[in-house]
Amino acid sequence: MKKFFLAVVAVGVTMTSGSFAMANHHGTDAKSPEIVERNARGVATKVKIEGKVYAVCMDGMTDGCINPRAAGLKWGNRPLDYWPGKPASQMD
Repeated sequence: MKKFFLAVVAVGVTMTSGSFAMANHHGTDAKSPEIVERNARGVATKVKIEGKVYAVCMDGMTDGCINPRAAGLKWGNRPLDYWPGKPASQMD
């Protein structure tokens, strides 16, 4: 029973600590975000949703930003509808 409890605690700690590095999706699919800033190519880099400004996740920036699709933009990665069983970094 102790081994089971320790295993459950270890999994919980691993899942909790790993979630801090993920991009924040803010639980919203904005219908029409207000674009606050664009880069030289005309791509939205900051959006305003419900009065708060968020940086849009781009190449090389994955922390402290919002996923473009979650922000209501029509580009960016799509979330999986299922768990593939292990992280992509551990797949063959």
